[in-house]
Amino acid sequence: MKFSHSLIVACLGLSLLGGCATNYGNPSIADEKKVAAIEVGKSTTKDVEALLGKPSYVQTEEGGEQVWMYQNVNLKGSAFVPFAAMFGSTMSEKNLSVRFTKKGVVKATGAGQKQL
Repeated sequence: MKFSHSLIVACLGLSLLGGCATNYGNPSIADEKKVAAIEVGKSTTKDVEALLGKPSYVQTEEGGEQVWMYQNVNLKGSAFVPFAAMFGSTMSEKNLSVRFTKKGVVKATGAGQKQL
């Protein structure tokens, strides 16, 4: 009986873990309305920071242009359970890059995502 009681407790614990999620990075980039509000040729660094907050990383290029990169990673609780990935995705990642002219106006944007 002791073994079966422990097994039930372990199964309950794992099922509860599967429902939890951990979010790292900037969740604002998951908001499609905020990302869509960024206008190429019009929005500025101040506009983008007001919409999305500070970027995860800033790259300054030789000509003075900047690329701001945003990342958001969402880990399901099952990501911490060995072999859980065999039964479905345990992580999703979204990335957004915003390229600014040397005057601070949006030149281009790029987005990507993946499930692991």
